Amino acid sequence: MSSAKEAILARVRESLAYNQTIPAFSARYESALKLDQASVPESSELDSTKNLVENFIANHTNNKAIVVQATKDTLTNAVQEILQQEISQGGITQGEKVLYNPDIAFKAQNLQGITPIAYTQSVDSMRTELFHISTSIVQARCGVADLGILGLSSNENAPRLSSLITNTCIYLLPKASIVRNIFDGIEFIKSYERERSGSTILPSNIIFVAGPSRTADIELQTVFGVHGPRKTYAVLY
Repeated sequence: MSSAKEAILARVRESLAYNQTIPAFSARYESALKLDQASVPESSELDSTKNLVENFIANHTNNKAIVVQATKDTLTNAVQEILQQEISQGGITQGEKVLYNPDIAFKAQNLQGITPIAYTQSVDSMRTELFHISTSIVQARCGVADLGILGLSSNENAPRLSSLITNTCIYLLPKASIVRNIFDGIEFIKSYERERSGSTILPSNIIFVAGPSRTADIELQTVFGVHGPRKTYAVLY
């Protein structure tokens, strides 16, 4: 591990000396998990879209998130069904405001039974409204299969707060954006943001979300929703 540390510090020193960004490099460790090699499929099989999706679903579900499968054509209907379920269970009320980021993959105005509110203003100008909204819809950049986590990045069309302040958060994730490990996830998000902005400057936040926010008190009693949403959905399409 010390050799890995020295390699990282050497790159930082080199970058600072020449006032440059740190160059691209290959991952020293490809996976954060130590899996039983007998149970690991061949590399070509592990990287297939089908296996990446299956691994992500299994691990994200284990992280206490609710996974819903859809297609591009049925994405709006899938989100509509989640909202109707939340209404029937008392999570939200009929006609209630639902926050969404402007970069989500469908038109929020097509949703029925709720009032969609685009997060397009500063938190100061929307503060009174924001902190009374119970549900948000957020576009995920990628999924990391071996950890079952979602990768997010913040920008002007995807404020960071939208995935933090609501009681329930619905994440939208293209199946084609599921990658094998966290290194690939970081590289995926960096490439997305550079292409989106046309700049080499990275976003202020790259965030990985495992599922509902949870913590434990001194008696080891798990409590959900302390630092973020109490309930999360991941809609794969």
